[in-house]
Amino acid sequence: MDEKGVLRSSNIPNKYELIVVAAKEARRLNELSRQTGLDLGGKVTNVALEEALKGNVLYRYRAETEELEPGTPESVEE
Repeated sequence: MDEKGVLRSSNIPNKYELIVVAAKEARRLNELSRQTGLDLGGKVTNVALEEALKGNVLYRYRAETEELEPGTPESVEE
């Protein structure tokens, strides 16, 4: 974890959190694919889960009181 609370998906403590992280990554990849026409080489959900298992997905927990600003992505990219 860095100073901003960003975590790497390889440190996810249980399978339920892994699924939530992979689902948010799948949404991000799906939107990226739609906007750019990028071919991900497989189903978006499979690609997202594989990347999360490899530890290539960065994420952070958002406080309940913290509001997401319009246009701000939920996942964190490096």
